[in-house]
Amino acid sequence: MYELLMLSALMSRNMSGYKLRIILENALSPRRKISNGVLYPLLDKLESKGYIGFDEADQNSRGTKIAHITEAGRQYFAELMAQPVAHDAKWDDTYRFKMRGMHYIDAAEQISILQDYYNALAADRYVYAGVKAHLTDLRDTEGTDTNYYQWQIRSVDFVMTTLKAKMDWLQGQINEIQKMEIEE
Repeated sequence: MYELLMLSALMSRNMSGYKLRIILENALSPRRKISNGVLYPLLDKLESKGYIGFDEADQNSRGTKIAHITEAGRQYFAELMAQPVAHDAKWDDTYRFKMRGMHYIDAAEQISILQDYYNALAADRYVYAGVKAHLTDLRDTEGTDTNYYQWQIRSVDFVMTTLKAKMDWLQGQINEIQKMEIEE
């Protein structure tokens, strides 16, 4: 997952490990720190596979090596962008990382990724609606702790509202891309 973000960043320009760490940290949750133990093994892996290289001649005043993407890295980036997103613990981050690389793919691929993300969120929202209905039934059962269930329902409402906001944003982006395609 981080490979996609690193390659996307290097598609725009060559960067030091320090700058790549900042990009990775900013792409994740605010205030999340990425250690050297995460970043440098990832960069070493990308280099060993020939996806990135480091320029010895292009060092800044501190002697920092500057990473660049290779042609193999550009091809691997395209493969990662085209891969379906597994619905695992990191699926939401993966879609957000793909969005950071959208300007390197065509409009049809952009729409496909955004629509897939929208559909995944809609599926989750449907599940949460069922959970909310179940919690409401439990809350309304005689002898239950109504306050407990009310807060469980509020928690589910929060998640559903967040999902709806993401879905609305995604639909807006899809509409904008489609509009731009018609105008061209």
